[in-house]
Amino acid sequence: MKYIDYSIENNIGILKFNRPDKYNAFHKDFLLELSMLLEQEDKNPNLRLLLITGAGEKAFSSGVDLKSLLDLKTVEQAREFALLLESTSEKILNFSKPTIALINGIALGGGFGYATAADIRIMAAETKIGYPAVKLGAILPATCTMYLNALVGTAKAKDLLLTGRMIQSDEALSLGLVGYVVSKKDLMSFAMEKAEQILEGGDLALQYTKNTVNYSLKKEIEAAKLYAADNFAFLSQTKDWQDRMKAFSQKKK
Repeated sequence: MKYIDYSIENNIGILKFNRPDKYNAFHKDFLLELSMLLEQEDKNPNLRLLLITGAGEKAFSSGVDLKSLLDLKTVEQAREFALLLESTSEKILNFSKPTIALINGIALGGGFGYATAADIRIMAAETKIGYPAVKLGAILPATCTMYLNALVGTAKAKDLLLTGRMIQSDEALSLGLVGYVVSKKDLMSFAMEKAEQILEGGDLALQYTKNTVNYSLKKEIEAAKLYAADNFAFLSQTKDWQDRMKAFSQKKK
């Protein structure tokens, strides 16, 4: 695999987003590879729990690669990309085995959104998270917005989404965005301890517990995702979106 690093040992899989030179940002081929792996491993009888993290020291994921967004030339292309973002995110939410996101570095927008699709989030104390989509004239994937609502409620979700502000690990913990904050050097060992606690449960009991907890959220997502994909597609072709994306891309250079 080119964009995903994956290994499995003692029934625990470690999946790493593997574009460290691009802050593990998503693009179409990245998402297709991730989607395929999630679908494959969901059926793997040797896997009991999945850890998700980012390669390198800097980022869990910075979200969607801005070049991919600038390359969307039609509403239909944008809609297809939005649906790929949504469906891949749902494969994390619906994964039949427990999932733990290890937020080892910066996590932005859909990057942190994918972490919120996991069952448990553990964050390195030294890093930050945020939802800067509005500053780019863009919109967060609907699934990620709904995960955020489920975690913190609509008032706090609006504050994070409408300001696009970055927050430190202590605020993320107090808001309930993450369950644990530990030093970066202890991130993997702490996650393994948590995994061992979870795996004391029976596999079917764990699966059905997840299904029960996620039931209402899944229904909400199903009702809204196509509408949200249309919103994403519309915004992608506006002058404001294009101007903001280009300006930000030039600033990064």
